[in-house]
Amino acid sequence: MSETINQVLKSGSCVGCGGCAFAASGKMALDAHGFYAPQLKGAEYDSALASACPFLSPDLNEDFLADRFLPMLPHRDHKIGKYDAVFAAHAEENSFRRAGSSGGIGSWFAVELLQRKLVDGVIHARPVPRRGAEDPFFRYGISRNIEDVKKAAHSHYHVVEISEVLDEVKRTPGRYLFIGVPCMVKAVRRAQLRDGQMADRIVYTMALVCGHLKSVHWALSLGWGVGTIPEDIESITFRVKSNNVAAKAYYFGIRKRGGTVLEVHDSAPLTGGKFNLGAMMPDACNYCDDVVGETSDLTIGDAWLPRYALDSRGKNMIVSRNPELTALMQRADRDGRIVIEPMTAKEAADAQSGGFRQRREGLAHRLARRRLGGLWVPIKRDLPDMVRPGLLRARIYDLREQVSVRSRKSFRRALDQRDLSVYEREMATTFKQLRLMEIFASATRIASVRLRALFSRRRS
Repeated sequence: MSETINQVLKSGSCVGCGGCAFAASGKMALDAHGFYAPQLKGAEYDSALASACPFLSPDLNEDFLADRFLPMLPHRDHKIGKYDAVFAAHAEENSFRRAGSSGGIGSWFAVELLQRKLVDGVIHARPVPRRGAEDPFFRYGISRNIEDVKKAAHSHYHVVEISEVLDEVKRTPGRYLFIGVPCMVKAVRRAQLRDGQMADRIVYTMALVCGHLKSVHWALSLGWGVGTIPEDIESITFRVKSNNVAAKAYYFGIRKRGGTVLEVHDSAPLTGGKFNLGAMMPDACNYCDDVVGETSDLTIGDAWLPRYALDSRGKNMIVSRNPELTALMQRADRDGRIVIEPMTAKEAADAQSGGFRQRREGLAHRLARRRLGGLWVPIKRDLPDMVRPGLLRARIYDLREQVSVRSRKSFRRALDQRDLSVYEREMATTFKQLRLMEIFASATRIASVRLRALFSRRRS
């Protein structure tokens, strides 16, 4: 039986990317929980759209797309995919590093391609004006000048969809850089397979390392948690930097309607504020195995290694899968415009170790559990590190899923009752239980590593 978009929707595996809406000339709309969902005509939900959806047509997986769009690369790793070179890097010129959430390379790179006239526009998530209390903070758009690119700097932990902006690319000839999380890049690659015009116009893709997406409501919960009700939040800035704050800390800024001051707060003490707890995450993110955007020309993320993690200025991890772009960065390094330091594939994966545990070990557990229950799951790659976890880690993965489901339902009730304490009260026990289990698992893992090191030294 052919798999359809309907199966993806019913199983909760839709990430709201908009790939199917673009292919079928449909629309995407936010649902009651702040996630995007397709609005298609009945006949258009059939198997003909399977190739547009990142969770269907397993023959068009990340490995196939990488071989199709990134041929002749010298290296391949089961975690970071095919690659030409791997770096740690940060921008030295102008204010890119200071204005970005990490090392500033993402915005620097987009501006570099514009200045060199290698692209005419940058397709990326940008801040947008809000009217209603539950309107989105960010949407995809096309920036055609340096200032517009800079306005979209920072990480955006927020759902977006690509159908509208790809329609604009279809209407507007030019050469474009597409920037997005791995599932969005995968959807674009599939669009390029189907549509030669898209293949010609989107000449470069940049993936952002992804832990998971967050609904619009997560941003509302942060602002509300520090005293600004949803209808009074004008904008949000994620990952605000401070000289006294480590790069791994998640500080955010809220601007109230009509205000000019960005109020900066720590997300950690807020209910659901710790990113990795998984509050208001789409179910689809539990069934993705691509952490670093293996189908993209270039991947950018945080270099969360011990030697960089405490640097408040931020440092990027870069995976280049395009020799032309590798050479461009090497020239900029020689000119002192950016600083690059070689990394190994293992170091790049270690810099995102938590994401790989969740998307490989955790994914193996979730797939097995759902299959045992007779539920539909997307077909995923058979990767070496997709090994079932022990009982403690399995319980953590189960709790994270529960957090995602319960948090969005609970926050919906809080919005309807105009009372944040509904969310805080209903979620307090689950969040505390998950946090304690994660702390215990982390301490156990650290102790195990130290014991192995001690035993190794004594043997030698």
